[in-house]
Amino acid sequence: MGFAVRFAMLCAVILGTAGIARSDDFGQLLDRMRIRMGPVWRTHLISTSHLTADGVTATVQTDGQDLRFVTRQCTGTLCIGTYFDGRRLFNININGTTLPRSTNDETYLRGVRTISSFVFLAPDFTANGGRLEDDGAATIDGVRYRTLLVQNTGADPMQVFVDLRTGLVRFFRDVNDDDSFEYRDYHTVEGMTLPYNVLRNGATLERYETRGGMQSAFVEPHGLSPTIGTPEMSVPTDSDKTTPVFACSIAGVDTKCLLDTGNSGLSMSLELAEQLNAPSVGAFQVHGLGRYATEVVRTGPLRVGNVTFPNANYVVLHDIHRFGYDVVLGADVLAATNVLIDQKAHVVWFGARAANDGVTVPLTFENFVPVVDVRLGELEAQLAVDTGDESNINLSYDFYSRHRDLFSATEQRTVSGVGGSSVELIGRIPNVRIGDLSIEDQRIGATQLLQGTAFGHLGAAFLENFRVILDYAQGKLQLVPGATTPTP
Repeated sequence: MGFAVRFAMLCAVILGTAGIARSDDFGQLLDRMRIRMGPVWRTHLISTSHLTADGVTATVQTDGQDLRFVTRQCTGTLCIGTYFDGRRLFNININGTTLPRSTNDETYLRGVRTISSFVFLAPDFTANGGRLEDDGAATIDGVRYRTLLVQNTGADPMQVFVDLRTGLVRFFRDVNDDDSFEYRDYHTVEGMTLPYNVLRNGATLERYETRGGMQSAFVEPHGLSPTIGTPEMSVPTDSDKTTPVFACSIAGVDTKCLLDTGNSGLSMSLELAEQLNAPSVGAFQVHGLGRYATEVVRTGPLRVGNVTFPNANYVVLHDIHRFGYDVVLGADVLAATNVLIDQKAHVVWFGARAANDGVTVPLTFENFVPVVDVRLGELEAQLAVDTGDESNINLSYDFYSRHRDLFSATEQRTVSGVGGSSVELIGRIPNVRIGDLSIEDQRIGATQLLQGTAFGHLGAAFLENFRVILDYAQGKLQLVPGATTPTP
């Protein structure tokens, strides 16, 4: 009988003992575990391992303290990863920009982290609302274990199996699911006893090579930190373009920038990268209407109006110079400061304040691109807010294929974008609703090779009906109908 089967059968029996009274020696067991483990729960801990996929080896670094932790996967100097703040999970891009995966609390991950960080052994765990109970005894493969029932506030409950010979955690499982974890190969490190091999459902999850404590406190990850000068000023945009294109400079070279909410970071043209002789720092796969392999360069600073952004990583795009700009400002800029766009007045503001009027719409993020709920006629949909798309409403062809009654195509046109060209079918839709705003008789299309984020895009032509304030930090989009000359 395999371990997973034995463990599942054992847990089915053990669950019946949950909630029994605390035995006299339970406190002694916890004290023994604290002495044996050392102060892991309050230590800023860094661990490293390596992962090989498709012939490429990446360094994996885990950096955490208490419930918070960051996992970064690095190839050379380029790293991407995730961050858990104790409640929500965030994505981290190659410039360190951090945006939430969803607005939901991750109760399962909070439960797992309560055990893996050994926070449940902190002397004040129950005083702060945690639940810690004696859950009886068990025998697995002839070894005696003491089981604990552990539940942090706002977390899924976990059942923990402690080896009575060593006073160390050997197994734990989510009592609401079938996930089980196993700790092997404990090492003594800086007065702590830490597992170096972690299995999930019998398969290796992490095999650490180094682990150690840091003297400094854990610092939450963040992206670029701009400098905003005075006085506050607007930046004029190109009046001949639907999308917000404006003058900027990078590494002292004057050029044109596009503010593109559909871009997950920062990009520059191949022509500009060559002009700057910008050093390559890694490789990247570009996805648009097509896809291709390119490189990432590091350069800067970037200056737009009265705002300066430090040196950063830019994905090199081979096919944007022809559109009349050479730098694309995406999530790295928009997550660093609020931005107001008024394409009727042909201006943008960086460091904008919230509007007192208009409609506020919640934002979620998919791959660093903002997404909103929209009603297309009677159909609910999630569309990416994409200031780099000249269209009004531009649906992915897969979504349109499933809902062809949305509109009848009366024309088609060839469109170009990053990675290639495609055909857009175009028609009209009687009504579009976003938040409390209802907009009648809108142009709508579906592009055959458009896949990307959500079910399609709310493009620049739709957004030019409003003053648009993007507040990534608060996860909200403000739309003020009837665009006018803005104030910051």
